[in-house]
Amino acid sequence: MKKTLILGLLMLMASVAGAQERNAARLMLEDTSYVDVSLGVVGAMGRMRDIFEPEAFITGRLSASSRRTLGRVHLSGHFGYDNTYGRGSTWRGWIDPYSTPFMLADSIPGNISLERYSMEAGAALPLGGGWSAGLGLAYDVSLMAKHKDLRNKNTGMDFRVSPGVHWQGRRVGLGLDLGYERGTEKVEYMEVSESVEHVLFDLYGLWLYHSSGFSSAENRRLKEENRFSAGLQLDLNLGGAVFHNEFRGLWRNSVQTETGYNNLRFGDVRELTWSDVFTLEIGGLHRVEGSFTLASMQGFRPLQRQELDPASRVRIWVTYGDPVFCYWRQYHHERLSYTYGRTWHLTAGVDNWRVEHAYTEYPQRFSQKISTVTPFVAAEVPVRAFSFSARLGYERDYGAHTDVTEWQLREPLLRQWDFWDGDDILLGIGAAWSRGRCYMRGSYDSEIAVTPGDGDGFRAAVSLTVGFIF
Repeated sequence: MKKTLILGLLMLMASVAGAQERNAARLMLEDTSYVDVSLGVVGAMGRMRDIFEPEAFITGRLSASSRRTLGRVHLSGHFGYDNTYGRGSTWRGWIDPYSTPFMLADSIPGNISLERYSMEAGAALPLGGGWSAGLGLAYDVSLMAKHKDLRNKNTGMDFRVSPGVHWQGRRVGLGLDLGYERGTEKVEYMEVSESVEHVLFDLYGLWLYHSSGFSSAENRRLKEENRFSAGLQLDLNLGGAVFHNEFRGLWRNSVQTETGYNNLRFGDVRELTWSDVFTLEIGGLHRVEGSFTLASMQGFRPLQRQELDPASRVRIWVTYGDPVFCYWRQYHHERLSYTYGRTWHLTAGVDNWRVEHAYTEYPQRFSQKISTVTPFVAAEVPVRAFSFSARLGYERDYGAHTDVTEWQLREPLLRQWDFWDGDDILLGIGAAWSRGRCYMRGSYDSEIAVTPGDGDGFRAAVSLTVGFIF
């Protein structure tokens, strides 16, 4: 949703993570060998935050990436480890709370721990005639836990396999990759204290809910996802101009069940996402970058009730008819920027996003929408072994609307809405140093509310990375 610390921080985090080429066949385009190992830390605090974010957090990172050519085979690999400790977290039922409108959550603030392990590998082999084939594999594990009653323990896993092909001519390059991803996440709640009754909330879109006192039964959920993706790459080398474009599509199907009773279902999600990213470089002096993303999500709730199975004499959950369509969300994001310079760089651009979603509890329908546009400028200046950067943006919200009724959890709904609905100033500075095989990067990014109100405030993030290249 809202990008609290855009531009510098996100770019830094992406570089620390060591993102790999999605189409492994394109590894043939760079005949290079290296090993890049880095350690990093990111911390953020401040009152102005999304409802799912901790009040403050600190993350430590370890990243190792490499590329190697062995004979005719081009190889790449990546390992990453993140460990986040957050203070004052509420309503965080899933590791990614925006992946589904159906969530099991509690309202008690507590400290959380989140660990992520990521592994990627890719291999490309030339086939002759400008053709190459590749295969990419990725495996991620995430562990999250809250350290105060009610205590939730989350275990997530993602696996991806993505074959690809690429053809490279003298001035034109074409690539195609396909992908299948399997993701699972299990959440389980428990209570240590015995003298206090805690409430567990069943959320199902726009903060509509059911609530009940915690018990040891029906306090676990399993979310299973299947994702199918495809990507098309185009490279054009026109002498003084170089153009690259990548168009991607993703279909996601997600199902939630109660662990141990897989015929008890809570909600299904279907999502289709289209995205495109392009870059145009002219004479090494001009660079234009652009991207767009369009995602449409639908949520369905099954009609179920418990009935006595005459054969086993055990009460089971029975589903009647097809799941009922109840939730809709559409999100789109566009970004365009222009950069001038060879050694030093001056960038100007605009960032725009809009989200609109609605939930139907027949006969009533609740809706919410928010749009923002962010013009920004940035500069990067090298000074000997150093490079200094500065960023300035103004986030302007427009077209905002939300329904508020007694059917919703009004306090978190309004807290989140106050954060989204308002103008903000985005400021950032950064510095980088490199000498020989060593490098360091650091940044400070902040968001300052302009519009007074319940959502006014400030949030800042600081990051530092130290790395070695062999």
